[in-house]
Amino acid sequence: MVSNSKSRVFKVAIVGAGPAGYFAAQALQNLQTPELKFEIDMIERLPTPWGLVRSGVAPDHPKIKTVSKVF
Repeated sequence: MVSNSKSRVFKVAIVGAGPAGYFAAQALQNLQTPELKFEIDMIERLPTPWGLVRSGVAPDHPKIKTVSKVF
């Protein structure tokens, strides 16, 4: 990444690689501008991501259910 004196880089750690973690990372990425950058690390306790998506999501939450296909 090319950095100039006017850009600000924030280092962010997201704890939990479930749907909320991925949507939080996406929201931060959408906020980025040439002057505002985010370096995002996701931390997960388990060896695989997706949190509750692996074990089940309520049928009335289709966006959450398909998070593994989006990311």
